[in-house]
Amino acid sequence: MNLSEIADSLVSLSKDNPVIAGIAGFVLIFLLIRKPKLFLGLFCLVLIVLAALYFIMDVSSIGKSGKAKMIEKGTHSEMDDLR
Repeated sequence: MNLSEIADSLVSLSKDNPVIAGIAGFVLIFLLIRKPKLFLGLFCLVLIVLAALYFIMDVSSIGKSGKAKMIEKGTHSEMDDLR
């Protein structure tokens, strides 16, 4: 999953649930105005968590493709042995 897919899923979520998106936007603006330290702390925390999740998904996708190649290579060599 790349960044554009993540952004597309967030946009579709906000289009499908406009009330929830509006409430979330209001809460974020309220926190930014009333408690900027809390807002920045939450923003940094969310960024760190999202970066970690993106890194985990990126590394796991590399492992999946490598595993698929190894399995494919193994089945081809087994077929050659049967011949």
